[in-house]
Amino acid sequence: MMPRILVADDDDGVRQLMKLIFSREGFEVIEAANGEQALARAADSLPSVILLDIMMPDMDGYTTCRRLKTDRQTACVPVIFVSAMENHNGSSSPDKFGADDWIKKPISPRELVARVRSVLNHRNGLPAAI
Repeated sequence: MMPRILVADDDDGVRQLMKLIFSREGFEVIEAANGEQALARAADSLPSVILLDIMMPDMDGYTTCRRLKTDRQTACVPVIFVSAMENHNGSSSPDKFGADDWIKKPISPRELVARVRSVLNHRNGLPAAI
């Protein structure tokens, strides 16, 4: 079965780039331009993993992640923050919001795919190197 990834980012160019990267890697890619769309698309499609920008209008990534993690249907879906913001151990720590990882933009396609695969492998109980 093809893994499904939800890319939630308000920047159309970022979404298109991630769609290209992950499509080439055999993922089905679903897009969302904001937090509300991300919530709806996650509930409809039950992705394998969600890549979530933090700085989005109306509903930021932190709030979106909290809502995903409190919804019984999407609570177990791994969330990876992808943001230009720094990951500090304080208020922006990804696990504080239920996220599984944090990737700082800009990021190389190879590292992006490796980190997503690592989170998916960890979720499935496989060694991270696979």
